[in-house]
Amino acid sequence: MGISAQASAEDAGAPGSRPFFSCDRDFDGFSELARSEASFDLYHGLAFFGGAGGISLGGSPTRRWSGKNDFDTGIRDGIRLGSTSARRDASLASDLGVVFSAALLPMASIGMKFSRDHDCVETWDMFTDAVESLGLTIFITEAVKLASGRERPYTEECDAFPPRDANCGSEDRHRSFFSGHASLAAAGAGLSCSYSIQREAWGSSRTAKAAPCALGVVAALTTGALRLAADRHWASDVFVGFAVGAVVGYFDTWGPLDLLKFTTRNSKGHLSSRGIILPHVREGRFGAQLVMVF
Repeated sequence: MGISAQASAEDAGAPGSRPFFSCDRDFDGFSELARSEASFDLYHGLAFFGGAGGISLGGSPTRRWSGKNDFDTGIRDGIRLGSTSARRDASLASDLGVVFSAALLPMASIGMKFSRDHDCVETWDMFTDAVESLGLTIFITEAVKLASGRERPYTEECDAFPPRDANCGSEDRHRSFFSGHASLAAAGAGLSCSYSIQREAWGSSRTAKAAPCALGVVAALTTGALRLAADRHWASDVFVGFAVGAVVGYFDTWGPLDLLKFTTRNSKGHLSSRGIILPHVREGRFGAQLVMVF
């Protein structure tokens, strides 16, 4: 009877028999979770998204970068789709590519990691890493777009016979450099590679590490190609976007960026607040802004 009871207890603790929504954790309640390292990554990410929204909605490019080069114009002539409907379809497909690369694939990796390990701490850390990395990527993208004011490729036809899909009267025509679709898709690919290779979200085999990473890279490259085909960006816009997004996504905002973060503690040594110093761009002028989380 004792042996049977012991066997039943061991079976209940077996990894395959535990409830799906049960998980291992090192925090006692919501307040402790809210002040964890991972949670502050979430707050930083939301601050980045808020800053990017403010730049996008409140800023207007004061510089007009209209110079061209043979590299960009040569690739444009070779890949730009000829019909308006085809360019619109390519633009829509690129939107879907960003959703897949920057949202669906990283979230699938996070879900797979949780289903394999039931580790709430690491799963939460992966989620907040994604929010911070994507928020930082879009913040950098919007700040550079506003500062550079580069004209999109289709503006070449705006003065003569503008195509029906060209937004010649919109400020968006001066936000070409660099491609937000390319940077976000590459950031998502970087996250997927980090999750599969470093955290072994899909398993420890070579295929489990390589396949999700390769899928993310292919999706990001396809998204960038579609932006060129839709005549929304120059090739250099896309390549720079790839580089920025991939670095931020894969390396998870570590390194020099950590120098922008700071913490304060109370008399008992407990963490009382965190903050981050963000660049600020308005009307062509650069500055800095302080974001605090208490």
